[in-house]
Amino acid sequence: MTFKDGLLKARGQITFVLALAISTGIIIYLEALDTEQRIQARVAAELAQRDAASASAPPALQAAVRSALRRSEEVYAREPRADEARAGLLTSFAAAVQLGVMEPGDALSQVQRILDEMEQNRGESSASLVSALGLAAATFPSLQDRIARLSPAS
Repeated sequence: MTFKDGLLKARGQITFVLALAISTGIIIYLEALDTEQRIQARVAAELAQRDAASASAPPALQAAVRSALRRSEEVYAREPRADEARAGLLTSFAAAVQLGVMEPGDALSQVQRILDEMEQNRGESSASLVSALGLAAATFPSLQDRIARLSPAS
């Protein structure tokens, strides 16, 4: 039997293996599309929720958050190593982002600056700072791992 004859006799098996490989590739591609669509839908829902929250916040509340943010920045400028100053500023940034008073990217860079300073000067954290770190982690999911390393384990 020659190679050509063997290929002719095995053509059914070869066709089956090729069809199996192609269908597996198609299934994997379709699963990836489905996952991507779910992720995009979730992101769109979160953005709509954030926009709805910022649109529904009364102007008086937005003004109060702006005022609290300014005061927190002033206190932090005077005492950057004080837990209360850090906690107040982290909480103010989180509130400002959630109410649409501040752009998330701007607040994120400021929170990263505070975290940088905290990483350089580690110490015992007060309960208010730990709570503010939790709020910052919820507001800025990209910083969750970094904040988890800073928060004391209980």
